[in-house]
Amino acid sequence: LGEEMGELAASFNSMADSLAETERQRRDFIANVSHEFKTPLTAIEGYAMLLQDHELPQKEQAECAEKILQSAGRLSTLVSNILMLTKLEQQTDGVETAPFWLDEQLRQVMVGLEPLWGAKDLELDLELEPMRYNGNEDLLYHVWSNLLSNAVKFSPQGAVLSVRLEKQDHLVIFTVTDRGPGMSADVQRHIFDKFYQGDTSHASAGTGVGLSVVRKIVELHGGAVTVSSTEEATTFTVSLPTHQ
Repeated sequence: LGEEMGELAASFNSMADSLAETERQRRDFIANVSHEFKTPLTAIEGYAMLLQDHELPQKEQAECAEKILQSAGRLSTLVSNILMLTKLEQQTDGVETAPFWLDEQLRQVMVGLEPLWGAKDLELDLELEPMRYNGNEDLLYHVWSNLLSNAVKFSPQGAVLSVRLEKQDHLVIFTVTDRGPGMSADVQRHIFDKFYQGDTSHASAGTGVGLSVVRKIVELHGGAVTVSSTEEATTFTVSLPTHQ
């Protein structure tokens, strides 16, 4: 009887610890979401108040409207990412897959980002091995779009942006390298954490949940995503198994 009571007590304590951890995560999530929403909402409120000044020059009115649109876009992206991450975290049995041309998908993403890298006059260094891959096409499009848009964002004017797709043994390897400001070792360790905010100019790539979504999608495909950074360049690498 004593042994059974001990096991019961241990199970009860374990359940209590689990409930406490769940409650902590819930509080942290609410606090983090509130923080992420506060900044763009404050910006929208501030610029909207400026627009109420009827004597504000037309040029400044246009700038205020642009800032409001940017903040609204940030809110929209944040909400979409939170909803996607919540849905993905509930999936434990992988994702629906079908074969498609991975190299062609990457080209489509780059074409869609042309207004961004074109405005910066970036030199594209692309080496994409023709590759048929069995995965979730929609989810992986989100991965490439996020990583490539971040790379463009942090690339200096006129810099080289390198994108590679190749097969190594039983892995598909994707890399994107920008020549922007690097990340500290601490930022690199936490860059895929939800709502992480680093202390360098490159760390805002991890602000919010965008890179958390990237990591979850890659993991659901049985793969891994990593980052390496120096003062001269930052590289994100996605490794996906060819057999799933």
